[in-house]
Amino acid sequence: MAEIEVQSFNHVAIWVSDIRKSADWYIENLGMEQASTSDDHIFLRLASAGVLALFQASDSAQIGSGLHHIALNLSGEQEEQALETLRQRNIPLERRGPNLSFQDPDGYWIHFG
Repeated sequence: MAEIEVQSFNHVAIWVSDIRKSADWYIENLGMEQASTSDDHIFLRLASAGVLALFQASDSAQIGSGLHHIALNLSGEQEEQALETLRQRNIPLERRGPNLSFQDPDGYWIHFG
């Protein structure tokens, strides 16, 4: 069995041109609820579980260009153990905002939620 066992997605984050306009669209059209907000992002909660994170793009080329990052849930208090496992496997960790993040082979950023 793997030393790290991901339980579920925590959130998926996308780049948008206008976070308020996009948040309102998801709230009005898909029934999501605003969970939290800051200057550059809004987290929207889905009805059953999970979060869609909208991040303000600083460059129009970012919009529709792919994911901002992926956040994964672990069981219990496994985050520190999982980060140590990544270190032991020589997977570089980088502080991005409040999280220690790492990249997959294609360069997508991942962090534990």
